[in-house]
Amino acid sequence: MKRVVMCVDDFGLHPGVNRAVVELVDAGVVSATSCMSWGPAWREGAALLKGPRREHLDVGLHLNLTEDFAAAPHEALPLGMVIGRAVLHSLNRSWLQRAVCSQLDAFEEAFGQAPDYVDGHQHVHQLPQVREQLLAELSRRYGAPAQRPWLRLTCARAGPHGVTFKQRLIQALGARAFERIARRAGFNLNGALLGVYSFDADTTGYARRLRDWLQQAQDGDVLMMHPAAAPGRADHPCTPPDAIAAARAVEYSVLGQQGLLCLTQAGVQPHRLQRRPLF
Repeated sequence: MKRVVMCVDDFGLHPGVNRAVVELVDAGVVSATSCMSWGPAWREGAALLKGPRREHLDVGLHLNLTEDFAAAPHEALPLGMVIGRAVLHSLNRSWLQRAVCSQLDAFEEAFGQAPDYVDGHQHVHQLPQVREQLLAELSRRYGAPAQRPWLRLTCARAGPHGVTFKQRLIQALGARAFERIARRAGFNLNGALLGVYSFDADTTGYARRLRDWLQQAQDGDVLMMHPAAAPGRADHPCTPPDAIAAARAVEYSVLGQQGLLCLTQAGVQPHRLQRRPLF
């Protein structure tokens, strides 16, 4: 069996994401979730990730610099601005430090311990300036390498038709430099990142992609997913605008109905990379 981290991003964004994570963990399809610790549904959702469910789940911080949450003590910036300023090394250092530290604080306060791993919403964790600030804070806060969270690497694994443009673009935003400095500092990382697409598939198309990713996967890879159940009324106070809501619904349908069968057919076992003591 291949051991693959089956990871749902954006836990805490709204109740529909939280519900999808819980259902898919319980179904044996998901083994990790990346949490937005200032998201409007994070605090109420954190308790759902504890107890027996925790034994099968890595719970990580999804570092966010671009999604605007009312409770956060730092403002969000458009993704293009974050990338542009990071490349030019002109991100405000105080703003960046506040964003990193406040999100780690909020995670620890609600969950009761350090994250098992850290990645980034829209992959911002690998950008210049951001990666240095993040790795420095994780090292300062959690000490020896064995006690630190693992980090999500965004390097692509080629599929039947090679590496897609979007995979190349994500990787080009700093994956190799991030990998180099993280390994030098003693952090553990995954293998390749699978699950990258343009959020444009119907259920048939997404099911086909899922089977392809699972066939390509190797031990230690991460397969990134974004499912969500219907969260309720559109004006629900915990339901912020969601640009990929339609894709989330498609993924939720496919993973719930076909996920376990796809895993079995591909010989994949959902896997946790973090092996620190739990609660």
